[in-house]
Amino acid sequence: MSSSTGPHATATATATGPVTADDARASGLAGEDLRRAARTGSLVRVRHGAYVPTATWTSADHAERHRLLVRAAARTLSSPVFGHASAAAVWRLPLLEGWPSDVHVLVPDARGTPSTRGVRRHRVAVVPEIRVVGGVRVTTAARTVVDLARTGSFARGLVLADDALRRRRVTPDDLTRELVAAGSGRGVRRARRVADEADAHSESPGESLSRARMIELGLPRPVLQHEVRDRRGLVGRVDFFWESLGVVGEFDGRLKYRADGVGDRTAAEDRVWAEKRREDRLRAAGLRVVRWTWQGALDPARLARLLSGADLLPAPPGARASDAEGVLDTSTG
Repeated sequence: MSSSTGPHATATATATGPVTADDARASGLAGEDLRRAARTGSLVRVRHGAYVPTATWTSADHAERHRLLVRAAARTLSSPVFGHASAAAVWRLPLLEGWPSDVHVLVPDARGTPSTRGVRRHRVAVVPEIRVVGGVRVTTAARTVVDLARTGSFARGLVLADDALRRRRVTPDDLTRELVAAGSGRGVRRARRVADEADAHSESPGESLSRARMIELGLPRPVLQHEVRDRRGLVGRVDFFWESLGVVGEFDGRLKYRADGVGDRTAAEDRVWAEKRREDRLRAAGLRVVRWTWQGALDPARLARLLSGADLLPAPPGARASDAEGVLDTSTG
C-alpha cells in the first residue's frame, strides 16, 4: 500500500458512508487496505467488513452511531428490513432508554434465522409494510412506535409517540391501525395506553417524559403549550399549565446558560436575563412557577416532591387524574 492509500480509504468511506471491501475494490483498494487504515486510526470498524472514518464516529452522538451501524448492516446483510430501535434511529425518533449495540431486523417466521453477534432478529409471521428512508428499508414510523411501545416502558413509548405525532411522522389513525393489526399480542395493552395518551403538543422528549411521569403518578392533567398574557401582552407560551391552581410548569432541558448551546446564539447572560424577566412577569400575574430538569423528569419520586410543593397531588381514590383539573384541553390559546 502506498503512503496515500490510508487517506484514499478514508475518502472512500467519507463519500459513501460505511465502506465495505466491495467498495474498496471498486476504488482500486483491497480489504487489507481498510484493515490497515483501521489499525492506523483513520477508520473505525463498526461491524464485520464495514468501516467509517474515525472523525465521523468520534463526533457522532449515540443515535448517529446507531444509524451508522444500521447503514453498515444494510450494506452487509441480505435485503434486511430494520425495525424496533434501528428503525427509530433511521426515522430519527428519540429513544429514552438508550441505543442498543445490536441492529434490529425483522425476519419471516419460516426463515427461522437466529440472532447473531451484532444482529438481533425478530421473527414475524408476515413482514410488515416497509418504507425506504435514506436508502435503508425500515418498518413504517407507526409500526416502529407500536413495536417499541409494546416492548418498553410507558414513558419510552410516550416519548416516541409524542415526537412522531408532533413531527407528523404518524397520525393517531396510523397508530390505531397498527394496534388493530397487532390484535391481542404481547404488550398491545401497554401500547394502546401509549396511543391513547400521545399528544402532538409535547414539544420535546423531556416534556413528554415529564408528562408520562405525571400520568403515572396520577397527577392533575395540565394544558400543554398555554399562552400566558398580562396587561403588556404575551408573556410567553408555557410547557404545562394548571389553571385552577394557578401553576405553571417548565421543563428546562436546554443548555441555556452556554452561549454555544442555544439555537439563536444569544449570549448566555442575555438568555439568563430574558428568562428571569419572563418568570418575573409570570409571577406578577399571580402564577406559581415550578421548574425541573432531566434529573427531575428521570426520577418520578423527585418530580412528585417538586410538584407537590405547588399543590399538585394525586387524584383521590376512585377519581380520574383529569377530574382534578377539569377536561383536558391541549389548545394553545
